[in-house]
Amino acid sequence: MKRSELAGRSGLLAAQLDRLEQISAGLCAAADLFGADIFIDCREKESGRMFVARQFSPKLTLSAYEENAVGKFALPEDEPAVYHAMEKGVPVRDFKARTQENRTVRQDVLPLRDEAGTVIAVLISERDVSRDVSREKKYRELVRRAEDAPAAAPKAPDAALREIHHRVKNNLQMVASIMNLQARQTKNEEVRRAFRENTARVLSIAAIHDLLTRADNAPVVLGELFEKLARNLQSLSDAASPVRILVEGDRVLVDPDRATHIALVVNELVSNSLKHGFAPGKGGEVHIITQAGSGFCTVTVKDNGTGFELSGARPESLGLSIVNVTVKDKLGGELRVSSGENGTAATFDFSTES
Repeated sequence: MKRSELAGRSGLLAAQLDRLEQISAGLCAAADLFGADIFIDCREKESGRMFVARQFSPKLTLSAYEENAVGKFALPEDEPAVYHAMEKGVPVRDFKARTQENRTVRQDVLPLRDEAGTVIAVLISERDVSRDVSREKKYRELVRRAEDAPAAAPKAPDAALREIHHRVKNNLQMVASIMNLQARQTKNEEVRRAFRENTARVLSIAAIHDLLTRADNAPVVLGELFEKLARNLQSLSDAASPVRILVEGDRVLVDPDRATHIALVVNELVSNSLKHGFAPGKGGEVHIITQAGSGFCTVTVKDNGTGFELSGARPESLGLSIVNVTVKDKLGGELRVSSGENGTAATFDFSTES
């Protein structure tokens, strides 16, 4: 990117641009030394989004990029480390990201400062881990087969499994109905809201068993699951100013156990948006977006409400506590939340490996 174009797009001053040129001088050699793709990303002054200002690919090893990425945006849900380093002014090490070409990489990100100490850009080193993830997945599959080979336990007939899931679903729906009755009997609005939130939690698990009843214990399609959750959660929306819940994104299949944890997380994030994200009397939209990656997938729950700070949502609430624990301990992923006056986006990732 030419200096004049970079200045116009980023709004950086001449001395700040000189600083970036000085840093850029040795980055071609650094790319070969570390066998990594190296970038300098800046913030666009109009949109606030990060974009690639400089790219240095290794010549002695394979690059993770087939095309030049200069000028392209780095999205917060794909490269959270880039935004964290830029906004907080601290280095971020070994953080998973997804490139503009949909490859899984690990990033080290370093904030770059001018002479006054202001963060003006970030320096990024990326290593392609797509092949490593593929090899590790194959290795785990071989290990699992070897462990199961000597004495494979007999499986229950599909009809029996379907009946089990059907009964569990019915029992959960009965519990949800009881909680709905209790919610209608109380005059305390806070108690009524708590009943409804817990009803949605129970129904989110019931939705898993409903899918398994019809799918012979096959992998769960997340899009179908999220559609069911959206219908269950719609009751939490204010009737006077309804919020639409929209499901979109890639087709992703997961095993039933993982689907249960994902459903619980999405249920809590959407409930949180409906409860805290919109001002009284104001409607809006909540989007549930699924993105498939190589070995890892990402789910984002994004609303166009007022944001955490304006709405007064409590980060330490029960719902977000459930989300944090589930994403970290059950899904082995990371939760990232960004919020402002234009809404809130909560993103978490999980491995597609069993």
